[in-house]
Order: sequence, then C-alpha cells, then structure tokens
Amino acid sequence: ELVCFGGNWPGQVFGLDSPGQCDVPLDLGPVTAFSAGHEHSCAIKADGGLVCFGMNFAEQCDVPEDLGPVQAVSAGRYHTCAIATSGELVCFGWDEDGQCQIPSELETVGAVSAGGSHTCAEKRDRHVVCFGSNDEGQCDVPADLGAVRAVSAGYSHTCAIRRDGELVCFGGNDDGQCDVPADLGPVVAVSAGGEHTCAIRTTGELVCFGCGEENEGQCDVPASLGPVVAVSVGVAHTCAMTAGWQLVCFGLNDDGQCDLPLDMDAGAA
Repeated sequence: ELVCFGGNWPGQVFGLDSPGQCDVPLDLGPVTAFSAGHEHSCAIKADGGLVCFGMNFAEQCDVPEDLGPVQAVSAGRYHTCAIATSGELVCFGWDEDGQCQIPSELETVGAVSAGGSHTCAEKRDRHVVCFGSNDEGQCDVPADLGAVRAVSAGYSHTCAIRRDGELVCFGGNDDGQCDVPADLGPVVAVSAGGEHTCAIRTTGELVCFGCGEENEGQCDVPASLGPVVAVSVGVAHTCAMTAGWQLVCFGLNDDGQCDLPLDMDAGAA
C-alpha cells in the first residue's frame, strides 16, 4: 500500500480540480516502486503499469498510452522518466532544457534518475549518460568516472557511485553538495537533493553534506538513527529507512513532509 504525506499543492493550495501529489488514487492497489517529484508522484503497480498523479501543467502525469509495463520510474521537478520492461527509456513532461530528449546512444538502460531539469541514465555497460540542462555542469560526466553502481540526479548536481564504492559528485556546488567528505570511504547508496547529498557507508551509517548557510536540518542526521538501508532526499528534507524498517525523516517540515502518519508501522514503511 502506498502512503504519501506532506505538501499536496494542486488541490490544497491552488484550488484546482486536479488531485495533489499526495492524493493516492483509491484504485491504485499494491505498488512495487514509487518516486516523488516536485509537485507530482508516480508509482508502478503490481502488473507493471505506471500511474502518475498531482500537478500536470507540463503533462508530467500523462503516461503515454503505448508505454506498457515498466520496471523503473523517476519523477523529476516537472518531468517523468520510466524504463520499459524492454529496457527502453521513455521521458515525458517539461522538456524546455532537453531533459526528455533521449540521446540515440541510449538504446537500452539499466537505471534512470530525473533531476531538476536534467536526466541521468545508466547504460547496460553501467556507464552514465546525462542530458538536459547543463548550466552548472550537472551533465558533465567526468571522463574517468567509468562504470558505476548507482547514479542520482539532484536539482542542479549529480552524484554517482563508482564500482569500488567511491562517491563522485559534479555540477552545482553553491552549498557544498558536491564536496564529498575526504573521510567518507566506500558507500552503497546515494541520493542527491535540492542542495544537499546523502550517502550510506558500507557500515550503514548515513552521512549528509551540503545544506550551506540556509540549513533546514536536512543534513543533521539524528544521533540515535543507527544503521540505515535506504535514503531519499528532497529539496530540503531527508528520509531514511533504518535496519529495523522504520522510516525516519528530518529537515524542513513546513508542509508536514517529515510528519510520519501515526498509523504507519514498520510493515507499512
């Protein structure tokens, strides 16, 4: 079961007739994957069907009729990208910066991450290709990056994990979101957000950096958190799943994005 909480802008704030990004469709049913964008949300149903809801002014929720089942989805600021079961990458929504213009070299992909106005994907050989806005170098993949384990596109920066576990970040760095700590060591997961980055060490320890002078607490990892198995960061908040399958969120909470529903137990999280 999918549970959403926090900002719900289309209906809540703008008085629109459209659902908000937290208005989970009643007939959605069980999901296998989910991605929250800036003002819209997308989920993969048990049968592989893709469903998106929330703000749709750029058609970021208009799933192509001929898309068919998908194996992965990533919701960016105003665009959405999904990987069909064939490995084909499909992107739709806001395309002013070319973030939906898929390069011809990307015949099939293994992973995708939609950022602010750019998109990054892993080719089958695990090398990264980024396209779209490159005003801060977020699409300038280092020539020596090589094959990666994972890639995450933030608002204006990109982070990738090399095969040896080394974290590499490039692009916008006004708040230090690309200043990987010298003592970080190998990591197993990374999430690039608005202006901060969080990574999980091989020990399960969560490390966050960036935030700059306007820190809303999104980099202040709770001392009692303990080992985590997953992390996802937003514009100015961070959520992590502990080894005990408890969801913990911290940082900016102006829309309740860190207020976990009282009825969310370990199984629901």
